[in-house]
Amino acid sequence: MRGLAAVSVVFYHIAPQFIETYVTGMAPVVMFFVLSGFVLARSLQNDPNPLRFFRHRVFRLLPAAAATVLLLTLLHYTLGFYVGYLTSFDPLNVLLNALMIRSDINGVMWSMTVECFATPLILWSALICTRGQITPLWILIVILFGLSFVGPYIHLLGGFTNLSPLYAFIIGVLMHHRGGALVARLGPRAGALLTFAAFALFLFCALRKQNSILIMLECTSASILIIMIAFRDQIFAFRILDAPIVRFYGRISYSFYLLHPIGIAIAFRVLDTNSLPVGAAIAATGLTAVAVTTAMAWPSWRLIEKPLVALGKRFDGRKADAFRPLAAQPEQALS
Repeated sequence: MRGLAAVSVVFYHIAPQFIETYVTGMAPVVMFFVLSGFVLARSLQNDPNPLRFFRHRVFRLLPAAAATVLLLTLLHYTLGFYVGYLTSFDPLNVLLNALMIRSDINGVMWSMTVECFATPLILWSALICTRGQITPLWILIVILFGLSFVGPYIHLLGGFTNLSPLYAFIIGVLMHHRGGALVARLGPRAGALLTFAAFALFLFCALRKQNSILIMLECTSASILIIMIAFRDQIFAFRILDAPIVRFYGRISYSFYLLHPIGIAIAFRVLDTNSLPVGAAIAATGLTAVAVTTAMAWPSWRLIEKPLVALGKRFDGRKADAFRPLAAQPEQALS
């Protein structure tokens, strides 16, 4: 799902260059947020240690994001290249962007700023769920939904950031802990109908100008789709998610999302779409951007994401070895 959402963002960002539209691509980001809450709750259930959780988050998110910011900085100083609008590339601003505190060098990284901001919230929500206390989470969801109508709250983190869908992380955590029980109550036919309705609602909202109500509906429909995929494997339409190409884009989705503004910028520079109909121009530019971004995202995933995630996990093994009882050590080590 992450891979499909990441690819769809490319076309969301290209379409406004050819047609007048208020569609922004917020819906896939809402999907990302619910998914993050869901999978991180599963991770915390397997290992609830807060320090390891935060360390793994740092090694998971920071290296690829920092590498993208540094790449854009290098491209700007050598070629005058930038994405979005020209901003400051002074060392302090580059550092703040690399740390995901700001997102004016690569505008799409606003969602990563929000995800970093939400990390303690995800940890707390997962802890509350494991204690069986879900009422405080629903109260907080209602409060955050109410705040999503308030402008100063929405832009509290500054720049392009948008806190309207912050509660999506909490809903993702809830869906991990309670979604299986909800799906178990549905018969096969009811499950299929609910899945179709959720997909239709998500698509309807995704193609509209975003507001707090639509974001809430996107969050709801995304949650339904996620729990149906996670806990109901009889639905035929979900088999596409097992296709090798879809899984490939799922693996590289984080780097793909970070790098796709560069891919889009290159696609517009190398293609001449003036003679094409609008639909063909969007398709040609989008496919070119996807191809260029894929060529950058796979090395980023393979050479940056994977090694650094493995490095973060290696600290766990070293600590375990350090505290392993002496009797459990191999005889060679004792001699």
